[in-house]
Amino acid sequence: MAQRAPHEFEFVVETPFTGTTGQVDGYDTYLPPGADGPLPAVVIVTGPSPEVYPIRPRRWPVYQGYARLLAERGVVAVVADPPYHSPEAWPDAAEDLARIVDAVRAADGVDADRVALWAFSGGALLTGRWLAESPEWLRCLALSYPMMNPADAVAPGRPIVLTRVGLESAELQETVDAFLATDVDVHVVHVPDGQHAFDVLDHTQQSRDAVLEAADLVLGHLTA
Repeated sequence: MAQRAPHEFEFVVETPFTGTTGQVDGYDTYLPPGADGPLPAVVIVTGPSPEVYPIRPRRWPVYQGYARLLAERGVVAVVADPPYHSPEAWPDAAEDLARIVDAVRAADGVDADRVALWAFSGGALLTGRWLAESPEWLRCLALSYPMMNPADAVAPGRPIVLTRVGLESAELQETVDAFLATDVDVHVVHVPDGQHAFDVLDHTQQSRDAVLEAADLVLGHLTA
């Protein structure tokens, strides 16, 4: 049986959307219904996507689902899609992501002082500068089933929301354990029976609850 591509998996949460979308070089935007800015923004950071995939991550149901879920609840959601084809390419992709974040903060309708980043899987490798610098405008850094870089310095200051799955690979689990052992403010959302990419692979109430809990936490930090 042929392996399914990521764009063929549905998001675990139903996300009816009544806002509007837009496309910019490097990212897609999702605006709340009746958006009247400036509004807080969440930049969704996708993991690496091999060049052979026919559909870019910005079009995958999982990232579209998170963006719709967030935008429907009153913030600007952005799906960043820098050229990022393997975990080894993270240094260049991190520079591209930094430019996207700067562009989002400068965009009309966005409150530049209330921004969150939400990285998934290998997208977490691109967030090292924000772990180390913790700028005031970064109200929250969320990490879902992340691939952490053990070399990243971690500065205190910004709240971190980390969604952790119980059925993670031993290699990735080790990097998460090391990260949680550092002296940082981390709220852990546990998905005991979840696989890596549980939000498309495990269509259970536990998965849906974890997605919604993480979204509540991110939005709470943005709107506090």
